Amino acid sequence: MRVVVVGAGFAGLRAAADLRAAGADVVLVEGGTRPGGRVRTVHSAFQSGQYSESGAEWVDSIHERLLAELDRLGIRILGSGEQWTDIRRWMHREGRLLTPQQVREADPDLDRQFDEFDRIVEDAAAGVVDAASPHLHPAAVSIDARSVADVIAEAGLGALARIFKYRDSQGEFASEPSQVSLLFLAQQRAHQRDASGGRHIIARRVEGGFSRVAECLAAELGDVVQYGEHFVGVSQDADGVTVHTDQRTLAADHLVLACSFVPLRRATFHDPLPPVLRDAIHQLGYGTVTKTCVQWSERQWPEGYATTDGRAQRVYEPSVDQPGPAGILTAYCGGDGGREWATLPEAERVTQIAQEMRSMHGITADVLGSYSRAWNTEPRYGGSYAVYEPGQVHRFWAAVREPWGRVHFAGEHVATCTGYMEGALESGETVASRIVAAG
Repeated sequence: MRVVVVGAGFAGLRAAADLRAAGADVVLVEGGTRPGGRVRTVHSAFQSGQYSESGAEWVDSIHERLLAELDRLGIRILGSGEQWTDIRRWMHREGRLLTPQQVREADPDLDRQFDEFDRIVEDAAAGVVDAASPHLHPAAVSIDARSVADVIAEAGLGALARIFKYRDSQGEFASEPSQVSLLFLAQQRAHQRDASGGRHIIARRVEGGFSRVAECLAAELGDVVQYGEHFVGVSQDADGVTVHTDQRTLAADHLVLACSFVPLRRATFHDPLPPVLRDAIHQLGYGTVTKTCVQWSERQWPEGYATTDGRAQRVYEPSVDQPGPAGILTAYCGGDGGREWATLPEAERVTQIAQEMRSMHGITADVLGSYSRAWNTEPRYGGSYAVYEPGQVHRFWAAVREPWGRVHFAGEHVATCTGYMEGALESGETVASRIVAAG
């Protein structure tokens, strides 16, 4: 059995490895020059051996597949990690850096408002019996029609609570609240609920960055991975698929498209796609993240995350577990803010973000290095990760998770754990098992 896999992100690497282990003849084509896809650790921009993630950054305590790979590869998990809460350690508002206590003093009703927001979401999540099948929710159509913005309005959030919930949406989904389906949010909560068993979820980084994982997985595949080769189109019949790249034509029994849907919008499908699948490929939401990282000669800021009402959105230190007097601060900007930053040249983004960081923390240290990456401007990705917009869960969820003849889809966008490296591994594993079973 011969299988062509497109995309050397975590989904494609896992699918190729599992298929190869089952005896398949696998060819993996990757348009870029490196493995990992939206997993991309940056070392070269910084001094003293420090680094930060320009893409995926965290492994959660419920990410069993990724944790198993880290253990197998001997890659060490760092620090005590982060437990995500509505109020992070700091809030920068109207020029002042506030503690959680000061935030609550500014609005004593804040926790009640958050509780009301969570009650609405939990009511929706209660109907998600199986997080892998949210489209089977008994009220799927009506809940899917609502957005997170609708929940914010129904919960009656005040100005301060709205800032936090907007930043949550821009951070977790890289999209504005109006662009996130309530059913999708409920599905994500149901998955976390079921996977954690009620335990707190802790997110942690890894030593040397997550690109190490991709590089190790690709090295194990050897010359199975072909770089600098772009998928162009596919045709299929009852006997197999014909895969067209910009360099050659490949005949195979199956094709795995382990890439974002955005580049597939430019591909040629010589056989008519089912209408729902065609619409999903062309319409599925993709969040926007612009990450800007600045390395400072001294760490002149307090420990912990800061949420801000400014353009930087969220500011935190990715180098917290790295040695040396220097340190890196990241501004993580999603949704409309991410798109706005993406319109500026990289140098201008860095200059403006550095100024906001200086103002927020009173930094007088020198800038040693920097970079900024806007994922929506990267043509092979078109965004940071998938977000199911209002109306898209009940329309697209099942369709994109089923094979189209001999063509299969993999990636975080078709996983239960959507939006995470864990989901990418999950989808690659699922597709490989399906193909092996089909023979």
